[in-house]
Amino acid sequence: MEMIDQLQDGKTKAFAKHCFERFSPEELNSAAEGSPNQAEMEHWGITVGQWEEAVAAALADHQSQG
Repeated sequence: MEMIDQLQDGKTKAFAKHCFERFSPEELNSAAEGSPNQAEMEHWGITVGQWEEAVAAALADHQSQG
């Protein structure tokens, strides 16, 4: 999880790890192309920018493993 480990913000990193473990690359790609999930942002206490950064990092780490 090289990209995720580089994240500085604790909440962003925790959400990125959750995304990496829970979602497939295809699901993350769809999420990245759509709008940030309001329910996830509220649950994790993160902003739109943090959500986007976490999803992008999780997707990048999936792709680097493939």
